[in-house]
Amino acid sequence: MKKGRLFSLFCAILCVISLTVQAFALETRASEQIHSYDISVSTSAGSIDVAVSVEGKTLMDKLGCQSIYVYRKDGTSWVYAGGRTEGYTGMTRTQKSYYSNTISLSGTAGTQYRVEVTIFAEDSAGRDTRSQTFYVTGK
Repeated sequence: MKKGRLFSLFCAILCVISLTVQAFALETRASEQIHSYDISVSTSAGSIDVAVSVEGKTLMDKLGCQSIYVYRKDGTSWVYAGGRTEGYTGMTRTQKSYYSNTISLSGTAGTQYRVEVTIFAEDSAGRDTRSQTFYVTGK
C-alpha cells in the first residue's frame, strides 16, 4: 500500500512539473508578427545613426520603426534630446514583409547619449513590438 501511494505522489509531481514547463513555453513563444529583427546604433561625425531591420512572418499591413528617443547625459541625469516616431518619412512600410533603413539624428562630439529604439510589425491579428536601449558617445 505504501508503494502505491509513493507512486501516485510521484506521478502527481511529474504532472505538475509538466504543466509548469508547458505554461512557461507558451509565454516565451515567438511573435505572431515578427519573424526576426536587428537594431544597431552607431555614431559618425555629428550624427547618431540608427540601423533597423524587421522581417514579418508574412505580408504585414505595416512594419518598421515605431519610435526612436534620444536622451543626452547632463550631469547625472538624462535629458530628452529629440527623436522620431513612425509618422516620419522612411520610418515604416505598408503591405511588405521586410523593412530596413538607417535613420540619422543630430549628435555632438563627446556627448553621451541613450537611444531607445522600438520596432514593430502589424497585421490583422495585432501589433507586436520589440525595444532596445543603446548607449553611445557622439563623434
